[in-house]
Amino acid sequence: MEDSNSHKQAVETETNIARHESHVLPHGYDDPHRAALEDNPEHAEKLTLSVLLSALFLGTSFSGPIVFGFLFVTPVLVQLSQKIGGENISFWIPSGWGLAAAVGFSIAGRLSDIFGRRHVILFGQLLTIIGGIVAATANSMNQLIAGEVILGASIGTVSVAYAGISEILPNKYRGMGLAWTEFNLSIWAIPSTLLANLMVTNASWRIMFYIAIGYGAVSMIGTACVYFPPSHPRADGRTKWQEFKELDFIAAFLFVAGLTVFLYGLNSGGNAYPWGSAGTLAPLILGLIVFLAAFAYDFTIPKDPLFPWYLFKNFREYSSLIVLVFVAGMVFFAAAALNAQTILYLHTPDPTKIGVYSIPNGVGQFVGGVIITALVHYIKHVNYQLTFAVFMQTLFFGLAALITPTNLGWLMAVQTLAMLPFGWITLNCYTTASLNVPQRDLGVAIGLIGTFRSVGGSVGSVIFSSIFSQTAAKQVAKRIAETVTAAKVSSESIPDLVEAVQLTLVGVPGMAAKFPNIPTSVFSDCVTAARYGYAYGFRITWLSSIPFGLIALACAMSVRDPSKYFTNHVEVHLEKELGGASKHDRNDEKITDTTSST
Repeated sequence: MEDSNSHKQAVETETNIARHESHVLPHGYDDPHRAALEDNPEHAEKLTLSVLLSALFLGTSFSGPIVFGFLFVTPVLVQLSQKIGGENISFWIPSGWGLAAAVGFSIAGRLSDIFGRRHVILFGQLLTIIGGIVAATANSMNQLIAGEVILGASIGTVSVAYAGISEILPNKYRGMGLAWTEFNLSIWAIPSTLLANLMVTNASWRIMFYIAIGYGAVSMIGTACVYFPPSHPRADGRTKWQEFKELDFIAAFLFVAGLTVFLYGLNSGGNAYPWGSAGTLAPLILGLIVFLAAFAYDFTIPKDPLFPWYLFKNFREYSSLIVLVFVAGMVFFAAAALNAQTILYLHTPDPTKIGVYSIPNGVGQFVGGVIITALVHYIKHVNYQLTFAVFMQTLFFGLAALITPTNLGWLMAVQTLAMLPFGWITLNCYTTASLNVPQRDLGVAIGLIGTFRSVGGSVGSVIFSSIFSQTAAKQVAKRIAETVTAAKVSSESIPDLVEAVQLTLVGVPGMAAKFPNIPTSVFSDCVTAARYGYAYGFRITWLSSIPFGLIALACAMSVRDPSKYFTNHVEVHLEKELGGASKHDRNDEKITDTTSST
């Protein structure tokens, strides 16, 4: 009788464990809120060495393509053009990177939901190595652009690591895990402009790509050795190949094609073609129509949509986050380029000083993206955090309108406080989405947030750069003309004088000597007038960012607070642990321990 009871209890225990695992998988996928609240041990599981190392290497995966493929490259585009030529197409370096990243974000997330995170992330890390090699060996601008496109595709693919880190950590530590990814970026972002200029002027620009290769190699080897998540997280009985064949390829094609054509038109405007030309308007309009058609088709026709409608119809839990990262990307990526230009045009052409004056910018990113984000589960009230962060971003980019050639301290303070909220907003959006989205769609949900952040960056860079360049060009010419007229100097020399003053501002010496009929003091006054003309251009640019910030602020206020889901629940466990233990071994131990205690 005792043997029968023991056997019955053991069977019940094993059934309970199976039921628990069933809950964590199927029900957890379908209802992340229920899983977070019901599967909530009193104490968080001890993080194993494999989990810690997995988070370590997944976090370092971002450094190669973002830091050394973008942050180091964009401040020295002019110098790179001087080294290898191709100045007229150098704008395709950030544009190509951003376009490839946006496409990669959208596709890689869904593929990781099917084939598992491991293989997709490893492929992204391999792309970092390949892109780094292509760029490091470039002897032409076209080859360098090709390397940047591969590096952009790399970050779009590696972004799956946001989902990978989130699901292997307890819910309450997800913010801390994502803060680790930002830490790897921020420590380089702080001195990035300074180091990039020093590499170009004192060593070789190729060094940045060699470091990218190193980061990609270390991350790939480490990930391959320790990161073994469930290879097929969906538990509905279908094979990977069946799931892949059932994907909505029509929507995928429309999405990628529309996004590519739209961003091509956006980046061509004012560069390859005038804004009002057919070469710009045709791809802009066609791309936008095709891009929107992808969602219209995917929401209504296919049985297994690429972009699940239930995600987008939940505005407070998901769609509002897309708006937030879109607007945050708009102002942040535009500022990443314009901040250095502000120092250049208003204060000094010295590359070392530009780098030093840009350090507060990186410090702000470190505080917002690393320190505050790591404390999200302690602070809680994520909706209030997002609201305050968006308000802060809108306020201080608006206050950037007060920057002048005489208040360098104000410029550095505003840079710090305006750039601080970006990582805070972005990673809180990733964290919130990971707590609200079912496991089966976590990859595509995280990927879409990355896509819209990248698209927002591309849109914002074009919009704000165009506002600045067009406004500043008119103001500089106008103010120089007024200065020359007031000094009673012949107006015939104004066009050449405007060009000479602009060259003086970017560090070309001896421009005043080309105008012997113009007193040195007048030329100096023209330089000062030009600085104030550029300051006016920046003023209008940052004032124009305020309406977008107000839209984002309304969305931030509507976000539903996910704080109650910061529990000890862990979404998935690694299949293998260092030392040979597997998930099945751990389950056997649980059954044995429970049976013994019974």
